[in-house]
Amino acid sequence: MNWARLGQHRCQSGFSPLAYGTSQKTDRLYSGEFRVTKSEHPAAYASAGLSYDTKFDLSKVLELPYNDDYFSVPPHAPHGHNSKLGTLHPSMVRIAAAAFAASRR
Repeated sequence: MNWARLGQHRCQSGFSPLAYGTSQKTDRLYSGEFRVTKSEHPAAYASAGLSYDTKFDLSKVLELPYNDDYFSVPPHAPHGHNSKLGTLHPSMVRIAAAAFAASRR
């Protein structure tokens, strides 16, 4: 399971909205979901900093405090000494917006 940070800036409240993401069953999309794949959207895939094709579920969004408890380097740093946050490529904004709108119906 991974959670993608929504937006480039944390909210003024100090919380950051996140959406559930998974690399499982990316061939099936349900209402409120969109996917970023290396073959379909190579620039978006690179910008997101993903290791695998991933789908995100915008019907499952939560806000976490933007602090070291939630956004720090994991113990033993298996993937380096930086927390990994990617960005949503501009080419995906309409796709993500449509998924978000579908999740609210």
